[in-house]
Amino acid sequence: MNHPQEKAKHHPKHMWQKIMSVIANISFACAAIGVLLTIIYVGEVSEEYKAAMGAITFICFAIGIVLKAMATASIPNLKPDRDH
Repeated sequence: MNHPQEKAKHHPKHMWQKIMSVIANISFACAAIGVLLTIIYVGEVSEEYKAAMGAITFICFAIGIVLKAMATASIPNLKPDRDH
């Protein structure tokens, strides 16, 4: 019994998903900059500044992950048909 496999139909991305993707990429870039700054200034700043830079870097990375997941989700169209 051979059944032809149908490809999954992905709906086009919504405008807010495209915006989230851009913000996610910016957030990842900020996290990368935070890692670089933390590495460069590791011996020159106090422990409080290192902790703050690490926290900001972590938050940027976490925000990037969440927004990227939301931006790449396949969201179905839930609007009812107007055939009535």
